[in-house]
Amino acid sequence: MVAFLHQSDWQLVEVAKRVLLGEMTGSVLHELNQPLTSMSIDAGYLKMLSEKHAEIPAEMLAQIGEDIESDVQRFQKITEHLRAFAYEREKTLTAHLQKSFVSVLGLIGEQLRARSIELMVNIPPTLPAVPIDAIELEYIFLNLLLNARKAIDARQRLFPDKLFQKQISITATAEPAHLLLTVKDTGYNFSWTHRQQVGFPFATVQVATESILYSFFLVDSLLEKIGGERRVYQYLNADGMGNAIELIFPHVR
Repeated sequence: MVAFLHQSDWQLVEVAKRVLLGEMTGSVLHELNQPLTSMSIDAGYLKMLSEKHAEIPAEMLAQIGEDIESDVQRFQKITEHLRAFAYEREKTLTAHLQKSFVSVLGLIGEQLRARSIELMVNIPPTLPAVPIDAIELEYIFLNLLLNARKAIDARQRLFPDKLFQKQISITATAEPAHLLLTVKDTGYNFSWTHRQQVGFPFATVQVATESILYSFFLVDSLLEKIGGERRVYQYLNADGMGNAIELIFPHVR
């Protein structure tokens, strides 16, 4: 864990947040493009029918209208969520792990799907709330998922001839005094081999000739503020690879 942060250190936290938002930009653009493409197809279809002066059944019009409405709502949901990340707003006093995770997955899920990464999640919706702002909890999930994705990408680049199962597993359980969130991945084991440095701001790891941002600074900082903690374990699968991160959250009684 990082030491107690001074006021000036929180400027680094804000910068770290912006860096994470930048990293997920490509995935978000793809998520936005899907409803826009769908609406364009529906609009083109209606235009074609009108040019042919075809009689359109009411049921078909209703279905097309519902599809467009659904796409608009999806678009609005994503853009509203990005606005919550980017601008000042009234912070929440508590948040729920499952709800925050689902929100983050809606923003960067495409990054995982495009890489054929299997996601295994067990976060019961009945878990107690944690005393943290909802968007800050989403930043924690965002940091963890992007780190896991980078570790998997790195393993694939370092050992291109060795096939492996790309997986990220996330499990949350309630303990008497806290909630325990465990995140495991089958990527290159950066979290253990670089455990002394990954808590620093903008820590990087070397993959061949490339330096990759791999840091838990933001996670540590946001956890420290609420009395939480991060732990790293030497999670080695049969191939001697993998990362295991454990987060401890105080919960609202």
